Amino acid sequence: MDGGDYTGQWVDDEQNGEGIRTFSSGSRYEAMYRNSKKHGYGIYWFANGQIYDGEWIDDKGNGQAIYIWPDKTQYRGMFKDNLKHGYGILAFPDGRTWKGFWENDKYKGEIQ
Repeated sequence: MDGGDYTGQWVDDEQNGEGIRTFSSGSRYEAMYRNSKKHGYGIYWFANGQIYDGEWIDDKGNGQAIYIWPDKTQYRGMFKDNLKHGYGILAFPDGRTWKGFWENDKYKGEIQ
Protein backbone atom coordinates (compact mmCIF):
# COMPACT_ATOMS: atom_id res chain seq x y z
CA MET A 1 0.00 0.00 0.00
CA ASP A 2 1.02 3.62 -0.39
CA GLY A 3 0.64 4.51 3.27
CA GLY A 4 -3.15 4.56 2.98
CA ASP A 5 -5.74 2.37 4.68
CA TYR A 6 -8.02 -0.47 3.56
CA THR A 7 -11.20 -1.56 5.31
CA GLY A 8 -13.08 -4.47 3.82
CA GLN A 9 -13.10 -8.11 2.89
CA TRP A 10 -9.93 -10.21 2.62
CA VAL A 11 -9.57 -13.66 1.05
CA ASP A 12 -6.22 -15.48 0.83
CA ASP A 13 -4.34 -12.39 2.09
CA GLU A 14 -5.74 -10.23 -0.73
CA GLN A 15 -8.44 -7.59 -0.98
CA ASN A 16 -11.47 -9.46 -2.37
CA GLY A 17 -15.07 -8.30 -2.24
CA GLU A 18 -16.38 -5.02 -0.89
CA GLY A 19 -13.91 -2.55 0.51
CA ILE A 20 -12.87 1.05 1.01
CA ARG A 21 -9.32 2.16 0.35
CA THR A 22 -8.05 5.60 1.22
CA PHE A 23 -4.72 6.66 -0.24
CA SER A 24 -2.14 8.92 1.40
CA SER A 25 -2.65 11.32 -1.55
CA GLY A 26 -6.21 11.95 -0.36
CA SER A 27 -7.85 9.82 -3.08
CA ARG A 28 -10.42 7.19 -2.11
CA TYR A 29 -11.91 4.10 -3.78
CA GLU A 30 -15.08 2.45 -2.51
CA ALA A 31 -16.65 -0.75 -3.87
CA MET A 32 -15.40 -4.06 -5.25
CA TYR A 33 -11.96 -5.69 -5.34
CA ARG A 34 -10.66 -8.88 -6.89
CA ASN A 35 -7.13 -10.07 -6.10
CA SER A 36 -6.32 -6.65 -4.58
CA LYS A 37 -7.32 -4.83 -7.79
CA LYS A 38 -10.33 -2.62 -8.49
CA HIS A 39 -12.83 -4.90 -10.24
CA GLY A 40 -16.59 -4.57 -10.75
CA TYR A 41 -18.58 -1.48 -9.88
CA GLY A 42 -16.85 1.21 -7.85
CA ILE A 43 -16.40 4.92 -7.22
CA TYR A 44 -12.98 6.57 -7.17
CA TRP A 45 -12.68 10.06 -5.70
CA PHE A 46 -9.41 11.63 -6.85
CA ALA A 47 -7.57 14.04 -4.56
CA ASN A 48 -7.86 16.73 -7.27
CA GLY A 49 -11.69 16.62 -7.15
CA GLN A 50 -12.34 14.35 -10.14
CA ILE A 51 -14.71 11.38 -9.74
CA TYR A 52 -14.94 8.10 -11.69
CA ASP A 53 -18.21 6.25 -11.00
CA GLY A 54 -18.53 3.03 -12.94
CA GLU A 55 -17.11 -0.31 -13.99
CA TRP A 56 -13.56 -1.51 -13.36
CA ILE A 57 -11.68 -4.50 -14.75
CA ASP A 58 -8.27 -5.48 -13.44
CA ASP A 59 -7.56 -2.07 -11.80
CA LYS A 60 -8.58 0.02 -14.85
CA GLY A 61 -11.75 1.90 -15.78
CA ASN A 62 -13.47 -0.36 -18.33
CA GLY A 63 -17.13 -0.29 -19.31
CA GLN A 64 -19.95 2.13 -18.57
CA ALA A 65 -19.11 5.05 -16.27
CA ILE A 66 -19.62 8.68 -15.36
CA TYR A 67 -16.53 10.87 -15.02
CA ILE A 68 -16.92 14.26 -13.34
CA TRP A 69 -14.35 17.07 -13.27
CA PRO A 70 -14.21 19.73 -10.53
CA ASP A 71 -15.72 22.35 -12.89
CA LYS A 72 -18.80 20.04 -13.23
CA THR A 73 -17.95 18.90 -16.78
CA GLN A 74 -19.31 15.34 -17.09
CA TYR A 75 -18.63 12.44 -19.41
CA ARG A 76 -21.19 9.62 -19.49
CA GLY A 77 -20.24 6.68 -21.62
CA MET A 78 -17.81 3.87 -22.27
CA PHE A 79 -14.23 3.53 -21.08
CA LYS A 80 -11.43 1.18 -22.08
CA ASP A 81 -8.18 1.01 -20.07
CA ASN A 82 -8.97 4.31 -18.27
CA LEU A 83 -9.66 6.16 -21.56
CA LYS A 84 -12.93 7.34 -23.12
CA HIS A 85 -13.59 4.70 -25.78
CA GLY A 86 -16.92 3.95 -27.46
CA TYR A 87 -20.13 5.96 -27.35
CA GLY A 88 -20.36 8.78 -24.84
CA ILE A 89 -21.67 12.25 -24.08
CA LEU A 90 -19.42 15.01 -22.77
CA ALA A 91 -21.49 17.79 -21.17
CA PHE A 92 -19.94 21.14 -20.26
CA PRO A 93 -21.25 23.49 -17.53
CA ASP A 94 -22.14 26.12 -20.19
CA GLY A 95 -24.62 23.72 -21.84
CA ARG A 96 -22.49 22.55 -24.78
CA THR A 97 -22.43 18.79 -25.42
CA TRP A 98 -20.32 16.49 -27.53
CA LYS A 99 -22.22 13.30 -28.42
CA GLY A 100 -20.65 10.51 -30.37
CA PHE A 101 -17.85 8.03 -30.43
CA TRP A 102 -14.47 8.22 -28.73
CA GLU A 103 -11.36 6.27 -29.58
CA ASN A 104 -8.49 6.12 -27.08
CA ASP A 105 -9.68 9.37 -25.43
CA LYS A 106 -10.02 11.23 -28.77
CA TYR A 107 -13.43 12.49 -29.90
CA LYS A 108 -14.60 11.11 -33.28
CA GLY A 109 -18.21 12.38 -33.39
CA GLU A 110 -19.98 15.63 -34.20
CA ILE A 111 -20.07 18.55 -31.79
CA GLN A 112 -23.61 19.71 -30.94
